[in-house]
Amino acid sequence: MIHNAAAAIGPFKLTVDGLESQIATDHVGPFLFTKLLAAKLIAASTPSYTPRVVFVSSGVHVFGPGVDFNAITHPNSETYTSHIAYFAAKSANILTAIELSKRSKGAVNAYSLHPGIIFTNINQKEESTATLQALGILGPDGLPSTEKFEWKTIEQGAATTVAAAFDPHISNKPGSFLDNSQIANGAVAAHSSDPANAEKLWTLTEEIIGEKFIF
Repeated sequence: MIHNAAAAIGPFKLTVDGLESQIATDHVGPFLFTKLLAAKLIAASTPSYTPRVVFVSSGVHVFGPGVDFNAITHPNSETYTSHIAYFAAKSANILTAIELSKRSKGAVNAYSLHPGIIFTNINQKEESTATLQALGILGPDGLPSTEKFEWKTIEQGAATTVAAAFDPHISNKPGSFLDNSQIANGAVAAHSSDPANAEKLWTLTEEIIGEKFIF
Protein backbone atom coordinates (compact mmCIF):
# COMPACT_ATOMS: atom_id res chain seq x y z
CA MET A 1 0.00 0.00 0.00
CA ILE A 2 1.46 3.34 -1.07
CA HIS A 3 0.14 6.58 0.42
CA ASN A 4 0.91 9.40 -2.00
CA ALA A 5 -2.06 11.71 -1.33
CA ALA A 6 -1.35 15.31 -0.40
CA ALA A 7 -3.36 18.49 -0.11
CA ALA A 8 -2.20 21.68 -1.76
CA ILE A 9 0.01 24.01 0.26
CA GLY A 10 -2.40 26.89 0.40
CA PRO A 11 -4.93 28.86 2.42
CA PHE A 12 -6.48 27.43 5.58
CA LYS A 13 -9.25 24.95 4.84
CA LEU A 14 -11.30 22.60 6.98
CA THR A 15 -12.62 19.23 5.89
CA VAL A 16 -16.21 18.19 6.56
CA ASP A 17 -14.86 16.52 9.71
CA GLY A 18 -13.43 19.80 11.01
CA LEU A 19 -9.80 18.89 10.36
CA GLU A 20 -7.23 21.11 8.69
CA SER A 21 -7.04 19.89 5.09
CA GLN A 22 -3.32 19.11 4.89
CA ILE A 23 -3.11 16.96 8.02
CA ALA A 24 -6.43 15.32 7.09
CA THR A 25 -5.32 14.40 3.57
CA ASP A 26 -1.68 13.58 4.28
CA HIS A 27 -2.08 11.78 7.61
CA VAL A 28 -5.54 11.06 9.03
CA GLY A 29 -6.94 9.69 5.77
CA PRO A 30 -4.01 7.33 5.12
CA PHE A 31 -4.06 6.20 8.76
CA LEU A 32 -7.74 5.25 8.56
CA PHE A 33 -7.36 3.65 5.13
CA THR A 34 -4.49 1.50 6.39
CA LYS A 35 -6.51 0.52 9.44
CA LEU A 36 -9.48 -0.51 7.31
CA LEU A 37 -7.36 -2.66 4.99
CA ALA A 38 -4.93 -4.01 7.58
CA ALA A 39 -6.52 -7.46 7.63
CA LYS A 40 -6.22 -7.76 3.85
CA LEU A 41 -2.61 -6.59 4.00
CA ILE A 42 -1.71 -9.18 6.60
CA ALA A 43 -3.54 -11.88 4.63
CA ALA A 44 -1.12 -11.24 1.76
CA SER A 45 1.83 -12.33 3.91
CA THR A 46 3.83 -15.40 2.91
CA PRO A 47 6.89 -17.09 4.44
CA SER A 48 9.06 -15.00 2.11
CA TYR A 49 7.05 -11.77 1.93
CA THR A 50 5.97 -9.24 4.55
CA PRO A 51 3.36 -6.73 3.33
CA ARG A 52 4.52 -3.12 3.16
CA VAL A 53 2.93 0.26 3.74
CA VAL A 54 4.75 3.23 2.23
CA PHE A 55 4.22 6.87 3.21
CA VAL A 56 5.50 9.49 0.78
CA SER A 57 6.87 12.10 3.16
CA SER A 58 9.43 14.82 2.41
CA GLY A 59 12.90 15.86 3.43
CA VAL A 60 11.59 19.35 4.13
CA HIS A 61 10.00 18.09 7.34
CA VAL A 62 13.28 19.11 9.01
CA PHE A 63 12.47 22.80 8.47
CA GLY A 64 9.41 22.67 10.70
CA PRO A 65 8.96 22.13 14.44
CA GLY A 66 7.34 18.74 13.94
CA VAL A 67 3.76 17.71 14.58
CA ASP A 68 1.68 20.31 16.39
CA PHE A 69 -0.68 18.05 18.34
CA ASN A 70 -2.84 20.93 19.50
CA ALA A 71 -3.30 22.18 15.94
CA ILE A 72 -4.56 18.75 14.87
CA THR A 73 -7.42 18.75 17.36
CA HIS A 74 -7.94 22.53 17.44
CA PRO A 75 -7.20 23.91 13.96
CA ASN A 76 -6.99 27.68 13.99
CA SER A 77 -6.92 29.90 10.91
CA GLU A 78 -5.23 32.68 12.87
CA THR A 79 -2.18 30.58 13.79
CA TYR A 80 -2.10 28.59 10.53
CA THR A 81 0.89 28.87 8.21
CA SER A 82 0.59 26.83 5.02
CA HIS A 83 4.16 25.59 4.72
CA ILE A 84 4.47 24.84 8.45
CA ALA A 85 1.30 22.74 8.19
CA TYR A 86 2.88 20.88 5.25
CA PHE A 87 6.07 20.22 7.22
CA ALA A 88 3.98 18.90 10.13
CA ALA A 89 1.99 16.59 7.88
CA LYS A 90 5.17 15.14 6.45
CA SER A 91 6.56 14.64 9.95
CA ALA A 92 3.37 12.75 10.75
CA ASN A 93 4.06 10.39 7.83
CA ILE A 94 7.46 9.47 9.25
CA LEU A 95 6.16 8.98 12.78
CA THR A 96 3.31 6.79 11.53
CA ALA A 97 5.66 4.53 9.60
CA ILE A 98 7.76 4.07 12.73
CA GLU A 99 4.80 3.32 14.98
CA LEU A 100 3.01 1.09 12.48
CA SER A 101 6.12 -1.07 12.11
CA LYS A 102 6.43 -1.32 15.89
CA ARG A 103 2.80 -2.10 16.64
CA SER A 104 2.37 -4.69 13.90
CA LYS A 105 5.16 -6.78 15.46
CA GLY A 106 6.48 -7.91 12.10
CA ALA A 107 3.11 -8.42 10.39
CA VAL A 108 3.56 -5.25 8.32
CA ASN A 109 6.69 -3.33 7.38
CA ALA A 110 6.17 0.42 6.99
CA TYR A 111 8.51 2.97 5.44
CA SER A 112 8.54 6.70 4.75
CA LEU A 113 10.54 8.54 2.14
CA HIS A 114 11.63 11.75 0.47
CA PRO A 115 10.88 11.47 -3.26
CA GLY A 116 12.81 14.59 -4.16
CA ILE A 117 11.52 17.91 -5.45
CA ILE A 118 9.33 17.27 -8.47
CA PHE A 119 7.20 19.59 -10.60
CA THR A 120 3.94 17.70 -10.26
CA ASN A 121 0.41 19.06 -10.53
CA ILE A 122 0.29 19.86 -6.81
CA ASN A 123 3.07 22.42 -7.36
CA GLN A 124 1.11 24.00 -10.20
CA LYS A 125 -2.06 24.84 -8.29
CA GLU A 126 -2.84 28.55 -8.26
CA GLU A 127 -3.51 28.54 -4.52
CA SER A 128 0.01 27.21 -3.86
CA THR A 129 2.04 29.42 -6.19
CA ALA A 130 2.60 32.41 -3.90
CA THR A 131 3.83 30.27 -1.00
CA LEU A 132 6.14 28.21 -3.21
CA GLN A 133 7.55 31.39 -4.74
CA ALA A 134 8.14 32.88 -1.30
CA LEU A 135 10.06 29.74 -0.33
CA GLY A 136 12.16 30.02 -3.48
CA ILE A 137 10.89 26.71 -4.84
CA LEU A 138 9.18 28.33 -7.81
CA GLY A 139 10.49 31.34 -9.70
CA PRO A 140 8.58 34.53 -10.55
CA ASP A 141 7.29 32.77 -13.66
CA GLY A 142 5.78 29.96 -11.59
CA LEU A 143 8.25 27.43 -12.95
CA PRO A 144 10.82 25.39 -10.97
CA SER A 145 13.67 27.44 -9.53
CA THR A 146 17.03 25.70 -9.92
CA GLU A 147 18.92 28.35 -7.97
CA LYS A 148 18.55 26.59 -4.60
CA PHE A 149 17.04 23.23 -5.46
CA GLU A 150 17.89 20.25 -7.62
CA TRP A 151 14.74 18.99 -9.28
CA LYS A 152 13.91 15.44 -10.26
CA THR A 153 11.80 14.13 -13.09
CA ILE A 154 8.62 12.29 -12.18
CA GLU A 155 10.36 9.01 -13.03
CA GLN A 156 13.35 9.84 -10.83
CA GLY A 157 11.03 10.88 -8.02
CA ALA A 158 9.06 7.65 -8.24
CA ALA A 159 12.23 5.56 -7.90
CA THR A 160 12.48 5.91 -4.12
CA THR A 161 8.82 5.01 -3.70
CA VAL A 162 9.41 1.86 -5.74
CA ALA A 163 12.46 1.03 -3.61
CA ALA A 164 10.45 1.47 -0.41
CA ALA A 165 7.76 -0.82 -1.77
CA PHE A 166 9.89 -3.60 -3.21
CA ASP A 167 13.61 -3.48 -2.38
CA PRO A 168 14.38 -6.73 -0.49
CA HIS A 169 17.50 -5.20 1.07
CA ILE A 170 15.42 -3.09 3.46
CA SER A 171 13.15 -5.87 4.68
CA ASN A 172 15.02 -6.04 7.98
CA LYS A 173 14.78 -2.26 8.55
CA PRO A 174 11.07 -1.53 9.01
CA GLY A 175 10.17 2.00 10.02
CA SER A 176 13.06 3.44 8.04
CA PHE A 177 13.15 6.67 6.04
CA LEU A 178 14.51 6.53 2.48
CA ASP A 179 16.09 9.14 0.22
CA ASN A 180 17.52 8.51 -3.24
CA SER A 181 16.36 4.88 -2.90
CA GLN A 182 18.60 4.32 0.14
CA ILE A 183 18.01 4.13 3.90
CA ALA A 184 18.54 7.65 5.25
CA ASN A 185 17.44 7.56 8.88
CA GLY A 186 20.18 10.03 9.76
CA ALA A 187 18.35 12.65 7.71
CA VAL A 188 15.26 12.51 9.93
CA ALA A 189 14.77 15.35 12.40
CA ALA A 190 14.70 14.38 16.07
CA HIS A 191 11.07 15.45 16.43
CA SER A 192 10.10 13.04 13.66
CA SER A 193 11.99 10.02 14.97
CA ASP A 194 11.05 10.36 18.63
CA PRO A 195 9.22 7.17 19.75
CA ALA A 196 7.20 9.16 22.26
CA ASN A 197 5.92 11.47 19.52
CA ALA A 198 5.11 8.46 17.33
CA GLU A 199 3.07 6.83 20.09
CA LYS A 200 1.30 10.08 20.98
CA LEU A 201 0.34 10.73 17.36
CA TRP A 202 -0.99 7.19 16.95
CA THR A 203 -3.19 7.47 20.05
CA LEU A 204 -4.45 10.92 19.06
CA THR A 205 -5.31 9.74 15.55
CA GLU A 206 -7.23 6.78 16.96
CA GLU A 207 -9.27 9.28 18.97
CA ILE A 208 -9.93 11.36 15.86
CA ILE A 209 -11.21 8.44 13.78
CA GLY A 210 -13.06 6.99 16.75
CA GLU A 211 -11.55 3.53 16.31
CA LYS A 212 -8.65 1.58 17.78
CA PHE A 213 -6.00 0.43 15.30
CA ILE A 214 -4.61 -2.72 16.89
CA PHE A 215 -3.05 -5.93 15.65
